[in-house]
Amino acid sequence: MTGPRILNSDWNFWPDQLAPAAIWATCAELGFDGLELGVYDPDVELSPDRVADAAALARRHDLPVWAALFSMPSTRWPEGALASPEHRRRAVNAAIETGHRAAGLGASVLGVWPGADPPTARDGDGWARTADSLAAIAAGLAADGLVVAVEAKPGQAVATTADAVRMCEEVGEGNLGVLLDTAHALAGGEHLEQLPAEAGAHLVHVHLGDSVGGDVDADLPPGVAHDFGSFLAALDGAAYAGALSFDLYGAVGGGGYTGEAASRAGLEHIRRVRPALP
Repeated sequence: MTGPRILNSDWNFWPDQLAPAAIWATCAELGFDGLELGVYDPDVELSPDRVADAAALARRHDLPVWAALFSMPSTRWPEGALASPEHRRRAVNAAIETGHRAAGLGASVLGVWPGADPPTARDGDGWARTADSLAAIAAGLAADGLVVAVEAKPGQAVATTADAVRMCEEVGEGNLGVLLDTAHALAGGEHLEQLPAEAGAHLVHVHLGDSVGGDVDADLPPGVAHDFGSFLAALDGAAYAGALSFDLYGAVGGGGYTGEAASRAGLEHIRRVRPALP
């Protein structure tokens, strides 16, 4: 099938407590093109032993690491992260270290989710500190050939696709772009088919998930509540060249699905509605 690569994310299997070998084997069996790795702390999820394990599994299954996501939830950064005067240096350094290690595995994209930074940081000094932090991350990873992709989520400093685009334009680093999470966008009332054009050339990575009732953490398999055909057609129309990566953590963590079942359901929908490309 032509078009963007379809990835699965290893964190979709964390609630099931699957070992990396089982995650890689399952994703290979389902027919994914590669994996995205989730990172809270590079010294844990990308420790030397885990990096070596991931490299071996990627070779064994011919399933490369295309991307990594450095997440900063408020549970781990209770006083803020990229927008925090006190903690942003540590957050920036951790993101850069994550990028270095992910690049060593062959990743080309580092997603950055500044989940700990509250809506009060959407303007003024908080916004400026977030911009400075993202600029530092992008500059720190330019030599690795990594694109840094900022992920928006309602209820946070970078809340919408428009916020992420504005951030990229204000920062002005050539390797900083937008990570569009479809579940977050749907929960925030955005229209998926309009977002590829809205983000334009800034769009460098996509997380696929569905949402109902404004639930920002639903992370349902695509197709549960919305048909993704028009969105995929809009991506094709915008000549999107990045990857599509499943983010289904909420659905699996909520107990409604196993990681395999959620991944299979989402993949079946995407394969069914994805338009054929010339």
